Amino acid sequence: MRYAESNQRSRLTGQLTPRGGHPGLSTGGALLFGLPFVGAGVGIAGVGLKAFPVDPASVHAPYWVLTVFGVCFCSAGLLLWSMAIRQFISNRRRAQTSGGGPEAVALADHPWDPRGDQPSRWRRVGKAFLLAIALTTFLSMFNWWAFFSKEGPLPLKVIVILFDLVLAVLWGGFFLTLARAFRFSNSRIDFVRFPYAIAQPIVIRWQVPRGLSQPGRGGFTLRCVEEWWETSGSGKNRSRHLIKEARWSGTWELESGDQLLGANTQEFTFAPAPDASPTNLSAAKPIYWEFEVKLEMAGPDFVETYLVPVYQ
Repeated sequence: MRYAESNQRSRLTGQLTPRGGHPGLSTGGALLFGLPFVGAGVGIAGVGLKAFPVDPASVHAPYWVLTVFGVCFCSAGLLLWSMAIRQFISNRRRAQTSGGGPEAVALADHPWDPRGDQPSRWRRVGKAFLLAIALTTFLSMFNWWAFFSKEGPLPLKVIVILFDLVLAVLWGGFFLTLARAFRFSNSRIDFVRFPYAIAQPIVIRWQVPRGLSQPGRGGFTLRCVEEWWETSGSGKNRSRHLIKEARWSGTWELESGDQLLGANTQEFTFAPAPDASPTNLSAAKPIYWEFEVKLEMAGPDFVETYLVPVYQ
C-alpha cells in the first residue's frame, strides 16, 4: 500500500447527511418554526380526506392532491420537530456527562460505543427508501398539475421533467444501496483506544466484511471534516445548503485487493498534523473525524464511512 497525506482544505461532494446534532435553531425555535407546517398540513390533509367539510366549489384540485400536499407540509414540520428533539437529547446528554477525563468529554459530545463503530446497512436502505418515497409523493402533485390538469404551462412541464430525472437517479441510488446491503454484511471498525488523541498515532482496526470477494483498487482514508449550513438567496428564494470540507486527510491506497482475501481484520495507522482540530459534533459548526473505505469490485462497489472519536 502507498500512503499520502493532505493538509489542503477541500469540499466533499455526495455527502448529504449532516453528522452534527445541531439543527441551526434553538430547541424551542425549531418547535415553534415547525408548528405552522404541522398545523397547515393537518388542515389541508383533513380537507383532502374529507374529514373537514368544505364547499366543493372551492376545491379546484382532486382531493388526493390536497391530501398529498397536506402530508408534505406536515412532514416538513415533523422533520423540524425531530431535529429539535435530537438537539434536546444532545443537550441533556452533555449535562449528564459533563466533567471528568477525555472519555467523559467524548461521551458528552456524542453517544459513542467505546468499542468501535458499526454503521447499520439496513438503516441506510430505509433512509434511501424514505427519501425516494418523499420526493415521489411531493412530485406527484406537480406531475398532475403539469400533465393531467390541462392547465400546466410548457415551462412547468420542462421543470417537472427535470425533477423527475432527479427522482429517477434517487431511486437508482436506493436500489444500489439495497444491492450493497444484500451483498455485504455489517462492517465495523474497532477502536484501539477510546478516545483517540491527536498527538498520538491513530490506529484503526477494520473488520473485513463478508461478501468482499475479488476486490480491486481502493483506498482507506481518515479525514477531519468541518460541517456547516450555507444560506443563499433572500425572501422566498432563500435556501440552505449543507457544506462539508475536509481539513486534513490521510489515505492508504490499495493497488490490489489480494491481501484482503482471507483476512479477518486490517490495521491502519495515521499520524495527523499536531494542530488538527478535535471532534466537536455538538457544536453549531461541527467538526468530526471519519474513516472511509472505498473498494472497487465486480458489481456494486464496497463503500462505507465510520465515525472516529479523535479528541485532545
